[in-house]
Amino acid sequence: MKHLIALTLLMAAFYAGPVQLRAQEDDMPPLSEERTKEIKAQKTAYLTTKLGLTSEEAQRFWPVYNEFDEAREKLRREMREVMRTGRRSGEPITEATAEQLLAKGLSIRERELALERTYKDRFVKVIGAVKTLELHKAERDFQREVLRRYRERMEGRGGDRPGPPPGRP
Repeated sequence: MKHLIALTLLMAAFYAGPVQLRAQEDDMPPLSEERTKEIKAQKTAYLTTKLGLTSEEAQRFWPVYNEFDEAREKLRREMREVMRTGRRSGEPITEATAEQLLAKGLSIRERELALERTYKDRFVKVIGAVKTLELHKAERDFQREVLRRYRERMEGRGGDRPGPPPGRP
């Protein structure tokens, strides 16, 4: 269950934005492929239900969405790597380095926006404009639910950081 919560938090971080929740992500152990698949399955079920996809729509939608999600995740990993670059040395970042990091970050965000524009058109073709618009809300709602459950879990442990429950090594 601990790994499921950690994976859920990581997935939420990926979908919520490239730099949110970085500190928690760095403190968490790597998650198994099985857990990743479990969260993706939960997200698939959630989005299918929230969008009210028919079986025909789902058959056309999911291959496109999975392709989009993979490309978006690749960009977000790249963004996290750029942000980690600034923290690695432990020394203060110079103005020149900060400028480079900012430029790289903006470039990645522009590429992500271009990706969203491209896939928006593809989503509209397979599920229509209304459901494409609902997709964005459903993704945000899924993230909020994941974070809410994570926070509840952490509050139940009596702490605000991932780790073993109190009294356990």
